[in-house]
Amino acid sequence: MTKVIAVVDANDRHRHMVAEVLGNFYTVESYADDTNAIWKMHLTQPSLIIVGQNTVGRSGVNFITDLRKEEGTGCVPTLLIVDSEDFRTFDAIHGAGITDFLVKPYQKSALIAVVARQINSKVEKSWLALPPAQHKALENTLCTLNGVARNIANGENIGFDSISDLCGPIVSAVKSGQTHKIIHAVKNHDNYTYVHSLRVSILLTLFGQAIGLSTDLQMVLATGGLLHDAGKMAIPRATLNKIEKLTAEDWQLMRGHVEKTQVMLGAIEHLPKGVMAIAVEHHERLDGSGYPKGLESAGLNQLSRMAGIIDVFTALTDERPYRRALGAEVALEMMVNNMDGLLDRRLILKFREILVESAGFSGGDDDGEGVKTKISEQA
Repeated sequence: MTKVIAVVDANDRHRHMVAEVLGNFYTVESYADDTNAIWKMHLTQPSLIIVGQNTVGRSGVNFITDLRKEEGTGCVPTLLIVDSEDFRTFDAIHGAGITDFLVKPYQKSALIAVVARQINSKVEKSWLALPPAQHKALENTLCTLNGVARNIANGENIGFDSISDLCGPIVSAVKSGQTHKIIHAVKNHDNYTYVHSLRVSILLTLFGQAIGLSTDLQMVLATGGLLHDAGKMAIPRATLNKIEKLTAEDWQLMRGHVEKTQVMLGAIEHLPKGVMAIAVEHHERLDGSGYPKGLESAGLNQLSRMAGIIDVFTALTDERPYRRALGAEVALEMMVNNMDGLLDRRLILKFREILVESAGFSGGDDDGEGVKTKISEQA
């Protein structure tokens, strides 16, 4: 289910514009009447409330001040949009303790960015309530994904050791069975690439631990999973979250994330070849229909096969603006029945067995030793 953004503004034109821009990413509830908005927001429970400089009954500053006194909306982040840089308005804003606001005219991209930042800020603050190890895992992985792109863009050297150190808590969390709270804690985060990559990292590490890989190889899986889609951070959110059918240009842009990821990871010193294989080959398919190289089964090692399975499973079970997430069993059945010849069926069945066992049920025969031996040679 998509997040709800409430827009309260007496300016009809601006209110409709905000709804049009944000409607590609969120469910937008629009109100001109502030009194009507308050009781309806108790029902919809928005993730963010955007307030214009004036509402029907009062100024936007006064409305936000009153919202903070309401049970249910008092803790919801707010964004004030003002008409001009008037010193009286700024005095009122600062007097009310409002820290997030935009001044017209503003770029639509600025609106999208500040909305995402507001939502993520609340989610990230909630991590403080988690046990230290889980909190550390979340902070480290977010720092890693953002830091790789930033450091490379700035021409700064980055070594694999520093990245793997940050990913260590993921390996520890999987070993101690503490990943459910971590995954739940990012559920409402607004950075899809981060949420998806964290889930891939956790599930790849779970796969590796279950078949008996060494801690060093589990670190390769954890890091490779976290960084496998790093190039998507360069793709506009409008394309990543597009509800309509993707155009040929959209597909070219989307598929280009693999090359962008390869460039990013190529700048990391002492990067294990297994991490690069996960990033570059997780969209390849056994019949040669994948991308970017159209590799066939003989050219795909165990890491690539595992990564392709985890990436597809995670994508199917991710919540997206344009579709609901599938349940784990439904997704696995779809992969087993509809993707034979595309994904390694033996590894899909092994992964399903691991998920069943991790949920406390008995599994089938263990065929992980052969996979373990091959991965040790390839990572």
